[in-house]
Amino acid sequence: MKRLFANAHVVVMDDAGTEHESGWVLVEDGAIVDTGGGTEPETDARDDLGGAVVTPGLVNTHHHLYQTLTRARAQEAGLFTWLKTLYPVWARIDAESEHAAARTGLAELALSGCSTVFDHHYVFPRGGGDLVEAEMAAARELGVRLIPSRGSMDLGESDGGLPPDSLVEDADEVLAETERLAARYPELVVAPCSPFSVTGRLMRESAELARRLGLTLHTHLAETVEEEAYCQNL
Repeated sequence: MKRLFANAHVVVMDDAGTEHESGWVLVEDGAIVDTGGGTEPETDARDDLGGAVVTPGLVNTHHHLYQTLTRARAQEAGLFTWLKTLYPVWARIDAESEHAAARTGLAELALSGCSTVFDHHYVFPRGGGDLVEAEMAAARELGVRLIPSRGSMDLGESDGGLPPDSLVEDADEVLAETERLAARYPELVVAPCSPFSVTGRLMRESAELARRLGLTLHTHLAETVEEEAYCQNL
């Protein structure tokens, strides 16, 4: 379905920064396909923008929406201390808290002009419910485009990793769940967490899975001096 959003008193700005007087925005199947000014294209429906100014939305390419719940904790700590302080808290996340965190974080981003968000979610406590769908539901409610990910951690403390053993997952289960979610969410990103929380095997097989399914691969790498030293000692 093609839907036109227009008004004789609207100024529309496109991605190139061009301003169109008496502007219009053409939307097809929920996605913007064209912008312009003057003569309007034929469409199935037309909505009056009522004198609004229309500009491209900002895109957030890396976020952790669940951390909205705990951002007041351990604020002065270095990366590894901060993570070890909060892992036990994050281990209690469930679908309800994930939904609340996503609604709060996405609303804040929307208020700052961000309309598309990629969320790198890698904490999946046992029995926590469908955390990815909890985020997606929040995005649908707010009208924000959310690019979901299936992150993962399989390298626990007993094997030299940073997260507690209770919070890591089996690599085979991670890969199977990632493939299942990819069938449900076509934009899903394969997102193993980091070198200090993911085994080399899961990193490699995540990359292979992303390549086979035509998905994007995403991870953390050498964010701080601590992590750089860890990676050099692998």
